Amino acid sequence: MGNTGLEQDLQSEIRELPLHYQRKILDIIRLMKTECRTSIKKHDILELKGCGKDLWKGTDAQEYVRILRNEWE
Repeated sequence: MGNTGLEQDLQSEIRELPLHYQRKILDIIRLMKTECRTSIKKHDILELKGCGKDLWKGTDAQEYVRILRNEWE
């Protein structure tokens, strides 16, 4: 995939900068990339435990299954 006009502009601008500024830009980008990776929280399926339990409050499990089975016939 080719570079976009913006990418080409950025590259040429960065190349014209002194080396210490180029390195500073790289440091900033690395930091941004690290922050992005660490800010994504992975969830555990067990966090869902208890979700929706109020939906089933007062419902008899056996009666519910009986109704479902009757729908199959």
